[in-house]
Amino acid sequence: MTDQKWKSEIYEPYLETWKILKLIQYADQTTDSDAQWLRYIKEIDRLNKQYKGNEFVQDLITLLIEAGNAIAKMNKVET
Repeated sequence: MTDQKWKSEIYEPYLETWKILKLIQYADQTTDSDAQWLRYIKEIDRLNKQYKGNEFVQDLITLLIEAGNAIAKMNKVET
């Protein structure tokens, strides 16, 4: 795999995934929680459309969905 192909098909989607995940870090601790979660979903959809057919990105999307579920559960835990 060339450096350019690696960058466009692996590295760039990976960086975008972390930016998307960061959207929900504090989502359940803010007054606009629903809006933040909706933005999270829209960004996942955008990532899917932007890199259509990229199997690595499909795995990243699975990660985002599962991580979102886990983060939502962790944020709702009363301590």
